Amino acid sequence: MKITVLGCGGSGGVPTVAGDWGVCDPNEPKNNRTRPSILVEDEDITLLVDTTPDMRAQLLRARPEKISAILYTHAHADHMHGFDDIRYLNLRQQKPMDIYADAVTLAEIRHRFAYAFLHKEEGKFFRPAVVCHEITGAMQFGSMTVRPFVQDHGHSESLGFRFGDFAYSTDAKNLDEAAFKALEGIKTWIVDAVRDEPHMTHSHLEQTLEWIARVKPERAYITHMNQTLDYNDLKRRLPPGVEPAYDGLEIII
Repeated sequence: MKITVLGCGGSGGVPTVAGDWGVCDPNEPKNNRTRPSILVEDEDITLLVDTTPDMRAQLLRARPEKISAILYTHAHADHMHGFDDIRYLNLRQQKPMDIYADAVTLAEIRHRFAYAFLHKEEGKFFRPAVVCHEITGAMQFGSMTVRPFVQDHGHSESLGFRFGDFAYSTDAKNLDEAAFKALEGIKTWIVDAVRDEPHMTHSHLEQTLEWIARVKPERAYITHMNQTLDYNDLKRRLPPGVEPAYDGLEIII
C-alpha cells in the first residue's frame, strides 16, 4: 500500500491567499502546504480522500493513473470544494465517480452541488457526475477494507478512516473510546494538530502527541498544520517516530 500526502495545511493553506507565512520559513519547500487530502493506493485500487480546493494542483503533481472512488471526511469547504474538478476525472475515465460519505456530508454535497445531480445524457460530462454511497460501516475496495470511525470536530463530526495498518485522522478535536478502539494496532497514523495552542475544532500539538503515545504506532505524521508551525522547527521538537507531513510525502506500508 502506498499513501501520498496531497496536502497537509490548515484550512487556508500555507501561505494563505493573503500571503501570510506566519512563522513558516518561505525558503523551506515543505512549508508550502495545500489543504488536507491523501491518496491511498493498493494493488489496482486508488482512493482519494476529500476533494480540496487545491485538488487540481494536487493531482497534477501526484499523477495517479485513475481514481477508483472518493471518500469524504466531512463537509467543510477546505475538504470538499474541489468537487467540480471531478468532471475531468469523469471525462478521463468515461464514467461517473463513486463517492462515499456519511449522511450529513452527502446531504451537503447534494445541496451545494445540486447541478451535478441534474439529468445528463449518458456518456456526456458537462457537469461532474457522481454516484453517492452512504457510509454506514466498513467498506470493501478490491482486497482493501476501509473502516470508518467518528471523530469530534468541535461543532460537528468528521470521519477518520483505517486502511489495514494505516489510519488517517484529520479534523479531530477529540477522540472517544470507540475511535481509540478502531485505532488499536495501527502501524502508521496521519493525525491532526493544527497548532501549538488549543483550538476550538482541531487538536493541538500537545494533545496529539498524547494520542500518539496512547495508540503507539510505529510511525506518525502531523497534518492540517497552519502557518504557526514551521516544518524544521516542528521536526526538531517531535519525539522519535513522529514527523511533520509535507505535500508530496509518500509512505509505503
